[in-house]
Amino acid sequence: MNKRKMNDTQVERGGTAYGRAMIAVGITAAVLALAYLAGAFFFAGHYYWRTQIDGTDYSFRSKEQVREEILNPSVAYELQIYGREDMQDIVKPDQVGMTYVYDNTLDRINAQLTGLKWPMMFFGGRDFELPKAVTYSDDALAERLSETVFFKKANIHPPEDAYISGYIEGRGYEIVPEYPGTVADFDRVKDAVAEALEKLQETLDLDAGGFYQNAAVKSDDKALRKALEKANRYVGAVITYDWNGEREVVDGSVISQWITITDDDVMLDEEAAREYVNGLARKHDTYGRDRNFTTTMGNTILLKSGSYGWWTDRAGETAALLESVRKGEQVEKEPLYFARGYATGAPGEDIGASYVEIDMGNQHLYLYMNGELILESDFVSGNISRGYGTPAGVFGLTYKERNATLTGENYASHVDYWMPFNGNIGMHDASWRGSFGGDIYMRNGSHGCINLPRDKAEEIYGYMERNFPVICYY
Repeated sequence: MNKRKMNDTQVERGGTAYGRAMIAVGITAAVLALAYLAGAFFFAGHYYWRTQIDGTDYSFRSKEQVREEILNPSVAYELQIYGREDMQDIVKPDQVGMTYVYDNTLDRINAQLTGLKWPMMFFGGRDFELPKAVTYSDDALAERLSETVFFKKANIHPPEDAYISGYIEGRGYEIVPEYPGTVADFDRVKDAVAEALEKLQETLDLDAGGFYQNAAVKSDDKALRKALEKANRYVGAVITYDWNGEREVVDGSVISQWITITDDDVMLDEEAAREYVNGLARKHDTYGRDRNFTTTMGNTILLKSGSYGWWTDRAGETAALLESVRKGEQVEKEPLYFARGYATGAPGEDIGASYVEIDMGNQHLYLYMNGELILESDFVSGNISRGYGTPAGVFGLTYKERNATLTGENYASHVDYWMPFNGNIGMHDASWRGSFGGDIYMRNGSHGCINLPRDKAEEIYGYMERNFPVICYY
């Protein structure tokens, strides 16, 4: 009896435990069902966890919002354009009527990621790519580009070629670098921007892309460099003259005035150089100019030019100077002369303190050396009555010769000391004369020469050298 009661109790207890277990299972199932249904409802309009489209994570994002964002490129895209001189501008999709054209891939993705299948998101991520094409308005793009900083009139500057500067004292010539300018090819830029939009590029560099005009001649141009070297060789020349005792320097500051540079052509103005030499010759030449002279007797007289003094070979020196400039030489020299003075200086000064003074009015000669009277002598000059009067003026000794024979119309005379100074007129000994001085020259003078006693001629001869001044006056 008691045993049966115990078994019944156990059955009753077991049934109660089973019931509770079933209730728990039922509750769990209901919760899971509700969770699934809630997930199904949520993910019917949202993307699964770990869903990426074109590299963007759209986990738990609204499918409608994502569709709007993807189909409206102005939300997520713009093109930054860079140009020269730090210019930059931005082209945005809405400015050019830009849109994306998609196929049905997004719809297929959404259909694949249904709410009913949402638990599959726990078993791996999803990475999708959307094939798309870009469309835009060609007219709107052209209008937008025309408004950018790159094509505003105030910002457009043409390129400038590199060129050789003017002469810079102490430095010579230099190359002024080219200016690249800011002139861009509108049509090419438009095509490049269109391509960038289609490819969804984020930046476009117009300079790197080669859309600008460039200077035709750049700093490294070989012809320009060669011209620079030539011009600097010219102005690098320094010709230091001793011009009739004065220093004249021809350097870059002077030579640059003769140089003309056109593009890569360097021209040396020979006429300008010739005029420069002519100017120095006019400044320093004394040949052919009258001089004041103070005689031994203390009278100041005006001496006619005669054939004495410094006379520059202008054509020869111009050619020599141009040659030195072309070679870039640095030299010290005298100019080329047709005739030289015995001393340096202005007319009168170029006679110096050593000279022969021939006073034909008094038929008396004086020889000075370094300001000291060395000797004096009577002489006989040209016959006045027969028109052979010795010309007055200043002359330089042509040469000297021993044992010469002087010839002329109806005569041939031997002399021991011959010292010509004015063509065939010179000083010499005259052994055939018994006396000198006085007025012999008036009726029994020479054919123009200065006849001297032999001993005086010999002594004078010892002092003579080329260009030694001989002063004749009445």
